[in-house]
Amino acid sequence: MNRTFKKVSLLSLAGLASLGILSASAMGFGGGMGMGSKLTADELATRHTEMFAQHASILGLSVAEVKTAWAQGKNMLTLAKEKGISQTDLQAKMQALRQAEMKEHLSTLVSKGVITQAQADQRLTYMKSNVGTGKNANKGQRGTGRGMMGF
Repeated sequence: MNRTFKKVSLLSLAGLASLGILSASAMGFGGGMGMGSKLTADELATRHTEMFAQHASILGLSVAEVKTAWAQGKNMLTLAKEKGISQTDLQAKMQALRQAEMKEHLSTLVSKGVITQAQADQRLTYMKSNVGTGKNANKGQRGTGRGMMGF
């Protein structure tokens, strides 16, 4: 049981990273990634490479354009506005990416026998209707001390 919980937690945390993109980008795309932690050079490089690629995908830009903006101290929202992408459109793109990642993670859990397809469907429905709205607005977001499971 404990091992299963750890797997679910790790997959959940990986998937939830995309929810923190705006808050991370407010600190300069990287959001202080690795600050205070002991990342290896390879881990740091991998995280930034993935971050640049993800931001480029969301914004419809090249990775080089995202790196240049990052080097200039621009955050993701500023870059989006410069490229004519409204905050509403940016949030919609990020939500679509988050839902795609969640579907992939839930599919993995189903294929590994951790949860049933019915449980995956139920969780996806919950995430679509509750995360980011109302009283659950902060659950699962970085910096709140609460993960996908709400604790």
